[in-house]
Amino acid sequence: MSAATTSGRQRILVVDDERDVVTGFRRVFEKDDVDIDAAYSGAEALQAIRANKPDLVLMDLRMPGMDGLQTLKKIQALDQKLLVIMMTAFSTSANVIEAMKNGAYDYLIKPFSVEKLCEVVREALKVAHDMKSAVSYQPRLEEEEYREPIIGKSEAMQRVYKMVGQVATSNATVLITGESGTGKELVARAIFSHSERNSSPFVAVNCAAIPESLLESELFGHEKGAFTSATARRIGKFEMAQNGTLFLDEIGDMSLATQTKILRVLQSGEFERIGGTETLRVDVRIIAATNRHLEEMMEEGKFRPDLYYRLNVVRVEMPALRERREDIPFLIEYFLRRELRERGGKDVRISSAAMEKLVAYSWPGNVRELENTIRNAVLTAKSDTLLPTDIRLKEEGAESRRSLVSESSSTARPQQPDPVPPSSQPISRPVVEDFSFQDIERMIAPVFGSLVEARKRGHKFSTFDVIERAMLVHALNQTKGNQLQASKILGITRSTLRKRIARYRIEIATSVKT
Repeated sequence: MSAATTSGRQRILVVDDERDVVTGFRRVFEKDDVDIDAAYSGAEALQAIRANKPDLVLMDLRMPGMDGLQTLKKIQALDQKLLVIMMTAFSTSANVIEAMKNGAYDYLIKPFSVEKLCEVVREALKVAHDMKSAVSYQPRLEEEEYREPIIGKSEAMQRVYKMVGQVATSNATVLITGESGTGKELVARAIFSHSERNSSPFVAVNCAAIPESLLESELFGHEKGAFTSATARRIGKFEMAQNGTLFLDEIGDMSLATQTKILRVLQSGEFERIGGTETLRVDVRIIAATNRHLEEMMEEGKFRPDLYYRLNVVRVEMPALRERREDIPFLIEYFLRRELRERGGKDVRISSAAMEKLVAYSWPGNVRELENTIRNAVLTAKSDTLLPTDIRLKEEGAESRRSLVSESSSTARPQQPDPVPPSSQPISRPVVEDFSFQDIERMIAPVFGSLVEARKRGHKFSTFDVIERAMLVHALNQTKGNQLQASKILGITRSTLRKRIARYRIEIATSVKT
């Protein structure tokens, strides 16, 4: 790892009630310029910090007596510049948010690989040397108050939880981006619930669901007689959210005229009701969300750049469900439990074949589509175990409609003679009917077979990742590293391409290094 980033030895304190864990850390770092100290409880950790002044602390969340979060708070009181990485086998959104909110530098989910551990520790030790600065946050909330929990243990969701914890207690404007159905409002509510404004209102406005002619009145209110149907004064959402948080969902659907008025409130905190002359002042935190690409809308003149930069102070990118498939079983488990709690009846289980079907699906509607699919399956299943036939997916519905159209067309026209001689054997239909896809399937078959054989011989890699990385490298080489052109060739967004480049650690110069 070469964990030491400076001259001289650096000191790591490992806090875990399991002695084998400490032994494992010593083995990992025994060849590096690092000293490992051990503590087996929160109290011992505080004593060791006072005595030895470590550069970094790696601490388990669950310990007898004083747990990791309680110890973390006391560490922050001792030394706010001391970096702390939390470790746990029990990952929930609340745990990660609270750890980051209380000043943790990072969060590791057990079991983690040696490579992952070394990467995080190396970065933390460098930060500890360059500038020791960890933020001390306010005490944690006793429970999450937003309506639905955020489910997910994937690395993509861990990044979201960390960001929520880091920004929650500030007043910074937050922009949440991602496809429809990824849970943007849940993240907005999580930020609010863990903020210092959580005792004031949280007001949500879906900008796409309100007609443009009514949106201004909805946001800013109006005076009696301001227009024909204004029979009384109305308070707008900004006033309702005073001292609290206003969530502007689908802000990319807002007209330029309304964008201008939102910008004024962000700049000055002032506005007037429609038809009014009194200038009102509000203290409101703005959290905005969109499923659209605001950067492209700015280039097209459909979104104000000055508003974009006001909103994009902190950005949280929500991953699509297909980008975190490992979370699908956890989401399914949650939705099944919720259906049981809300509707009663027998406990419903899911067969392994049905689970495989759900995990393999592309989920264009993301978590919202998965939720509706599970609810439909529970309501229509003939037994207390969900089978693949109980799972109805959009792609299957589209295939059924195509079959019906094909059948109706064939009955409306005289049947054409079969060009295949009657004596020929039936040809098995390929899984993919389109001619171009059949060509690709034939070309990739030998490559795929070689990768599968390599895995059988014990090589540890993801076949999908190898193929995806090869496609990325090829596209970037074809475009001489131009990410916008490469994303268009691949049929993905530039944001998704950047994530993939970071994930596979692809280095871009004048050509792509492989």
